[in-house]
Amino acid sequence: MLHNKMNKCAQAVKMSLLIGVATCALPVLAQDQAQVAQEEKVEVIEIRGIRASQEANINAKRFSGAVVDVVTAEDIGKFPDKNVAESLSRITGVSVTRGFGEGEKIAVRGTDPAQNRTLLNGASVASADWFVLDNPSRAFNFTLLPSNLVSDLEVYKSPQADIQEGSLGGTVYLKTRKPLDLDANTVSLQVQNQYSDVSEEWDPQLSGLYSWKNDDENFGILVSLTKQDRTLAREGKEVLGFGRQEVDGEDYWAPRIIGDAFFQQERERETGLVSVQWRPSDQTDIVLNVLDTTLDANNINHNLYTFYNSGFVEDSAVIRGSGIVSGTANNVGSEFAIIDRISYSDAQSYDFEINHTLDSGSKITGKLGTTEAEGGTSRDRYHQFNGTYVTSSYDSGLNLSNYVTAGNLETQDDILGRTLDWMQEGSRVMTDKEDYAGLDYSFDVDHGLFNTIKTGVFYQDHTKAQKQDGIRFHWSSDAQHVDPVNGPYGTLKPGETNWANQVLGQYTFADFAGGDSYAYYPLMNRANSASIAFPAEAYGSPTARFLFLPNTWEVNEKIWAGYIKGDFSGDGVRGDMGVRLVKTQVESSGYNWDGDWVAASISMLDGYNLLAGAVDAANEGNWNVRYATVDHEYTDILPNLNIVFDVAEDTLLRFSAARVMSRPDYVNIANQQSTNTVTLTGSRGNPMLDPVRANQFDVAYEWYFNPSSLLAATFFHKDIKGSVLNTVTMETVYDEINDVDVQVAITEPANGLGGTAQGLELSYQQAIGDFGVITNYTYTDSDSDQARDAVNNPGSGLIIGSSKHMANLTGYYENDLFSARVSYNYRTEFYNGLSEFGSESYTDSFGQVDASLTYDMNEYVQFVFEAVNLLDEEMYQYHIDKERPTSIYKNGRRFTLGANLRF
Repeated sequence: MLHNKMNKCAQAVKMSLLIGVATCALPVLAQDQAQVAQEEKVEVIEIRGIRASQEANINAKRFSGAVVDVVTAEDIGKFPDKNVAESLSRITGVSVTRGFGEGEKIAVRGTDPAQNRTLLNGASVASADWFVLDNPSRAFNFTLLPSNLVSDLEVYKSPQADIQEGSLGGTVYLKTRKPLDLDANTVSLQVQNQYSDVSEEWDPQLSGLYSWKNDDENFGILVSLTKQDRTLAREGKEVLGFGRQEVDGEDYWAPRIIGDAFFQQERERETGLVSVQWRPSDQTDIVLNVLDTTLDANNINHNLYTFYNSGFVEDSAVIRGSGIVSGTANNVGSEFAIIDRISYSDAQSYDFEINHTLDSGSKITGKLGTTEAEGGTSRDRYHQFNGTYVTSSYDSGLNLSNYVTAGNLETQDDILGRTLDWMQEGSRVMTDKEDYAGLDYSFDVDHGLFNTIKTGVFYQDHTKAQKQDGIRFHWSSDAQHVDPVNGPYGTLKPGETNWANQVLGQYTFADFAGGDSYAYYPLMNRANSASIAFPAEAYGSPTARFLFLPNTWEVNEKIWAGYIKGDFSGDGVRGDMGVRLVKTQVESSGYNWDGDWVAASISMLDGYNLLAGAVDAANEGNWNVRYATVDHEYTDILPNLNIVFDVAEDTLLRFSAARVMSRPDYVNIANQQSTNTVTLTGSRGNPMLDPVRANQFDVAYEWYFNPSSLLAATFFHKDIKGSVLNTVTMETVYDEINDVDVQVAITEPANGLGGTAQGLELSYQQAIGDFGVITNYTYTDSDSDQARDAVNNPGSGLIIGSSKHMANLTGYYENDLFSARVSYNYRTEFYNGLSEFGSESYTDSFGQVDASLTYDMNEYVQFVFEAVNLLDEEMYQYHIDKERPTSIYKNGRRFTLGANLRF
């Protein structure tokens, strides 16, 4: 194995036990007596089917104390969507990103995904993204968690004092089942197959659950195992950064590099969950949940780049808005870049909770746990095959016309004839770990304003880290030189060489190509690459593995929180008010150095002093590499109020007000710096950043005109302070491929002005006989107080992730034998943030149609068919103006067919 699977104990449990899903509502760390009293009034519903699920959702929303939306599984192991994020996107105010054709990260009410929290049974779950372009983030990636694990989820849009802080938009609370809530020897199996029309492959989707409890029904064990594979292929056209191009004396935005990309991936996800529950008495309930999930995400990306940063023909420019959308350049360079990656994401979690009721009726809840994750790319092999074009043109759809000679377009034979001009290897791995402990105490009072008081404390020790390194096959060690002390570098002893000299320029792409191709150009065969460019002898030859100092860092946060919360109820009114006090201590550690970072990194290697001096001769060997830690701390006082008025027997009016905060994203507070010498951009962290804070309020009207029907409207407003903005400076860095110093624009975050986010959420759902409709609409108006300067300060004055309009429409039919559902999810354009190339990136309006059909053969066997993205919508991203695309991706449609069994 090329990466370590963590948490060996959890894996042993997972592999030794059979199948299962554990999903049940562990008592929320913040559950109070008033909520319990309300829940005792709620009708117990056996949730099986679309209508029963919708009734459970409405019931939970109606009796909640806060502004909450709920999604409930339609049966054991059967969530409304295969992906939890897709189900969340059907809630008002919740948006989702779909980078590879399925829901990945969510945002609530016009906020950045990193400004929202996801908890599993009231606790954090560590996560580390597999994708090499994803920075370590606070946003949870929902592709790591199979939906069949979840029994129900709640989205808290207004906070309560006993719920963990850290969300500017909302908190997603996922719940899993407990064995004592199910019948003894409950078995649920799902055997399905999924087809992707881009990769043209079928992949297995297998999961199951077994739950046992003793005859006394005071001890039980629930076990689950899920295995889901996906052969993923994505076609795309990409722009790697925009620059300013002069046409007729005026500057316009124009693409620097255009790439024709084809991405392939083999995903293999295995998830195990064990839940052990013991009730030694009627007053005590003890639960241990163990989660282990592994995702192997090996991938290979081909990209045929064309460089338009020189030789542009001004007369060819087609200008729309502020940019050039079509044009021609002469004598341009090209790179056929292929990256073969071993990628993964593993996470484990141990969560222990004990609930005890004293004789007085008071309740004590203790929580203790740990969670850790590791992910990224453990091996990244880069190949570069260069070429030139006498003329190259692009149109508004990023379609290229590349001429290798006058009148002759590039052919597959031309690509196969390109020589291998560069090779390198590297890795980039992220880790995430949290230890936590909490204690809560609640008791009833029979005088004054409140009827229940709850107080508690919670401690978290959280560490997020990243390490990146690289292997170079063309560097010569000091020992290979005639004069190993004084140099000069490159004057080698007779017979000395390196692996790069033996392969670069010696092979063409025809030697690497092989297998079927779904792209218009031939694809590389991994085995050919391994035998030609990266055999064992390549690593036996003088090679150097060096640390990427700018991208190696660690952030530790120690968080102490305490709260007090009071629940009240009276004639036609109920609610809660409280305050949460939070102190955060930050230690941000990383490398600092003097001079050029590449030379500084090389200086840390044994026997490469001549090379380090050659890279940065001006520094005369004084790079002064040191590992430094920057300390920062801040304290937040977070009051909140939730009030529910019973206007009529079936009508509610809600009001909530609160102060909320969201900690800066990890990459922004990391003691780090990274640069890209191709696009001439870079970034630097700022460990002294403070949280983004907001004062917010909600007003909601809800009419429950029958058990499965709802009409609701909610107005929300957030006054945001301390939003993170970027500052830009120009700095000199070394370009190792071209052996020159270049000027790079470095962006650094800082707390600046704030902004506002306000809007309206409308919901309507109703069952009419065997039919039903669920629909909602969200309007969000997000504004930044920062001045807009797209040229000198990209990203300024913009809010990440906010769509002005979002809508959902679902129609369903259900009887005793059949159920069918068609859903449409839509959101308008939104700002993604700065791309890795320093350019503003936006995603255009996107609408997706999904469908499902279920046939119940009997009470034990159910056949299912599901379709995702039926209309085969493409993802279109652009730079400032819609006419100027940055990427166009085709993820295709997916179809699932199979059976569910329950005993």
